[in-house]
Amino acid sequence: MITHPRRPPTLGAGISDTSRLPVAAVDFEPGPKRVLARVCGEIDLDDADGLGQDLTAALDSSICGLDVDLSGVTFCDSSGLHMLLRLNRQAGRSGKTLVLAALGPRVARLLRLTETERLFTIHARATSSPPAEAGPTPPPGQGKLRSPLSTGVRR
Repeated sequence: MITHPRRPPTLGAGISDTSRLPVAAVDFEPGPKRVLARVCGEIDLDDADGLGQDLTAALDSSICGLDVDLSGVTFCDSSGLHMLLRLNRQAGRSGKTLVLAALGPRVARLLRLTETERLFTIHARATSSPPAEAGPTPPPGQGKLRSPLSTGVRR
């Protein structure tokens, strides 16, 4: 699983609030034509750009597009929404599709309140490629796409 860490805010003389760590994580499952990305945690100003870069790389590596499972997202602010809108636009320009799947209640509410749900293809649940289509099983530790953020170092 790829974790996008954020620095905790400093409260005073070496004391920090660790209740905000970690915030967002994404796990990628490459398929023969599409990549499935399972996102969990909070998508906010601190994490939207890094997450967007990872999702863009997954979109670029796919043949037909990217499916993003958002069932594990507990919070998404306007920067997260903007990142999804940019990703959707990029998918369209490259002749691919972006599918938002298994929206959690908070993401569904955000899309509804901002009247942006009509801009996305939304499926009720995420699907992954059937094992028969997936090809040979990769060796352990090599079956998932990784990003530079997987090391825990922010750019």
